[in-house]
Amino acid sequence: MNKKERLINALRGKKIDRVPWTIYKSYPPWGEAEARFREMGLTLVYQHFPIVKTTLPSIDVNEIIAYEINAGKGRNIITRNFISPVGKVSAKHEFGLDSLPLPGDLIQKFGSDIDMESLSWMTKHPFCKEEDYEILGYIYDNAEFKPNYDMFNFTEGIIGSDGYVMANLGKSPFQILLYELMGAEKCYLELHSNPKKFKNLFEVVYNHQKKKCLMAAESPAELIWIPDNLTSVLTPPYIFEEYYIAFYNEISDILNKKGKKLVVHMDGSLKLLSSLIKKTKIPIIEAFTPPPMGDFEISEALKAWEDKILWINYPGVVLSTYDGASIESYTVEMLKSAAPGDRFIIGCTESFQMERWELAFGTIGEVLKKYGKYPIKK
Repeated sequence: MNKKERLINALRGKKIDRVPWTIYKSYPPWGEAEARFREMGLTLVYQHFPIVKTTLPSIDVNEIIAYEINAGKGRNIITRNFISPVGKVSAKHEFGLDSLPLPGDLIQKFGSDIDMESLSWMTKHPFCKEEDYEILGYIYDNAEFKPNYDMFNFTEGIIGSDGYVMANLGKSPFQILLYELMGAEKCYLELHSNPKKFKNLFEVVYNHQKKKCLMAAESPAELIWIPDNLTSVLTPPYIFEEYYIAFYNEISDILNKKGKKLVVHMDGSLKLLSSLIKKTKIPIIEAFTPPPMGDFEISEALKAWEDKILWINYPGVVLSTYDGASIESYTVEMLKSAAPGDRFIIGCTESFQMERWELAFGTIGEVLKKYGKYPIKK
């Protein structure tokens, strides 16, 4: 069984020979260690593939790029303006000039295709004032979509059995408002002070994402990925129940009818949301982060979500700060907590210190070689 077959079988709930081990393709540094770890079973996952292209034919979009340099340090500032027939909104992104951004700085630019992501931080969100509801509603309501199926097939052909391509649908509607349009503080202020207009914009974004999903469901991709950075810290239970469950379930139903699976990125504190996540039809929870960074144990999650596959994120703090013996011990205990290994995949979905690459992943690889055979023993 090759790496891709192993991962596909695990994602389909079928027989596997060993626990799959994955990492986002943008993270590992190129070189001999990377080749060695891939030979040991590490599978590269391309999670950002734009299976549906979004265009804004009725919107004029321009970018203004400025550089600020002071005392040998500087910033690259990108302002993107979106000019519609009903008004203009703008977003601002910044990143330093004197150092390379970390992989974890990957933030999608509002208004761009998914494949037009930039290593930047959004320092000004498009929504600033009440009049922006109409403008953003117009932008999302008048977006057009076209399939990107041929390029998906081409990409899969290049990768072959050495990796896997997930189709990126973009965030769920509330997460789009929370992270991409308003920012957390403004989002919750608007939700409570301007509920009617907030919910109207939410519905427009909901329908926008649903249209994309209907097109993605016709694609050759089997996994459709929603990159929600879900955490109860920013999404308390009452918000999840009102704004997330219905969307996840409708999208899951659309995809299931076409033989596809929904994958949702949930990388934060999830214990408070556990019973509500159970109500969703999501088949695969991806980037689930156990302690010491998350607040929900692997064994607890597997028991709570009996119909879901757990595709975990190996905690970055372990990769970055534990010594080799501690990483080995942590990985062994992780495997035991997931025994016998059904509905369980080990992944890496966040950045880590590059100087820790060989120690951390070399140790994990050796543990999986020794203890990762299915079925795992407690």
